[in-house]
Amino acid sequence: MDFRNLLLLRLEIEALNSEFAYLIDHDQSERVADLFTVDGVYGRSTGGRSVGREAIRNSYSLRKDNGPRTARHIFSNLRLTPLDDGRVGGSCVLTLFAKDGLPPHPADPMVVADYDDIYECGEDGRWRFKERIITWIFVREGASSPLALGAGQEKR
Repeated sequence: MDFRNLLLLRLEIEALNSEFAYLIDHDQSERVADLFTVDGVYGRSTGGRSVGREAIRNSYSLRKDNGPRTARHIFSNLRLTPLDDGRVGGSCVLTLFAKDGLPPHPADPMVVADYDDIYECGEDGRWRFKERIITWIFVREGASSPLALGAGQEKR
């Protein structure tokens, strides 16, 4: 892949990550599933995985049932690796500020995590998450994820 194509790819993947964060942070999480391929996987390194758009949408729907939540997802350190099959592997770092309830809240990060992704370009020319796996690295004491990945699905 030449330099211009790598640069364009990077911009498209950065836009995908930004849209992921924006939708969650601005109370539009029901649209997050559309950023994944039809059979996409969203999971944790420790287990729970939601497989397919409907399962991912369900995970966010269950989260929303818990009431208002304030969050800001900050992605950095994007690293991309073109794969032989036309997909792209990627990793980035998430710094997450999140708390139940309406703002303002103390500026206390909930978690710093690694995201390991596989991106796939669809027939429509849009890049989507084929797989997105999160690994928590630093965690605020007492913090837990409100997102029930794999809820109602068999464990994979």
